[in-house]
Amino acid sequence: AGLGHRPDSVPICNAVIAEGYKCIPIFYSDATYDKVESILKTCDGVIVRINPGEVPGVTNAKVEGLLRQISKMGVPCMAQPDVQLRMGAKDSLVSIRNLACGMPDTYAYYEIEDMYKTFPDSINQGPRVMKQNRGSQGEGIWICKRADGQYGAPMTLDTKLDLMEAVDNHTEQKTVGEFMKFCEQYIIGDNGQIVDQRFLPRIVEGEVRCLNIFDETVELIHKKPADGGLSATLGSGATYTTYKPNAPEFKNLIDAFYADKPKIMASFDLPNEPFPLIWTADFITGPKDANGKDTFFVGEFNCSCVGITKQLYLAPKVGKAVVRVVEGAKKK
Repeated sequence: AGLGHRPDSVPICNAVIAEGYKCIPIFYSDATYDKVESILKTCDGVIVRINPGEVPGVTNAKVEGLLRQISKMGVPCMAQPDVQLRMGAKDSLVSIRNLACGMPDTYAYYEIEDMYKTFPDSINQGPRVMKQNRGSQGEGIWICKRADGQYGAPMTLDTKLDLMEAVDNHTEQKTVGEFMKFCEQYIIGDNGQIVDQRFLPRIVEGEVRCLNIFDETVELIHKKPADGGLSATLGSGATYTTYKPNAPEFKNLIDAFYADKPKIMASFDLPNEPFPLIWTADFITGPKDANGKDTFFVGEFNCSCVGITKQLYLAPKVGKAVVRVVEGAKKK
């Protein structure tokens, strides 16, 4: 970290070196584009540790273009920009809606007109969650309920909604029309979109984050909201408890997740891309199934420079996974 690297970057490099490969951390900037390009073209693989957002001296489009170019040459990029864009966007929940970990009544609004056409019908079927595409701490994520509770009854733009924003659990009340007008800001602009997903009332029991290294789930983190809240962010007072992936409490989740894994990348129209090197899937508990077991549904994926700074003991697993990805690419 004192050299300007993320705290887990050097341990990951050392783990790859322990597997018999040379691994060198390099900094990208637009000023050093040509030098970085020449280095990457000689590599067997590229581990990308660039956090999304604005970085001084870095044009995102340029570095993403470079990584796509390198990927097309057959050099595996972990993760390739299109994987981050497709998997990390909120509409990934629409892509997986026909998998066991998804919900079929999940919609994405890319145009304001689509929201006005569909949302009044979806909210009249039951409570919903509206999620903007930007942000990562619950800002712009709204739990929406009919204030009168009369789901299925006639609804107008003047019907009142009770709203709670996940970022801090604060509540508001707006009419359907007022709320949709408010949500227009989430659709306008670059990467603007809203995902409309069924609300799962057992969110009060928390979320289960599956931390994955390549295709292996290595750790579960149960994130329980503060009493009376729905947000699972630390800033809202949630508490975190770590479990091993074979914890009996979550066997149903893990079994279903592993059954879905072979289909996940194809659901994003990226069937030939490997899983990200380090990524997470946040699951929300659904209703009990016919056998009385819990069901679980993905509420969010994250593969944008997920770190293991607090789990450096996992670095050797990351090193082994890097070698698997690189060796797999060589066989193609």
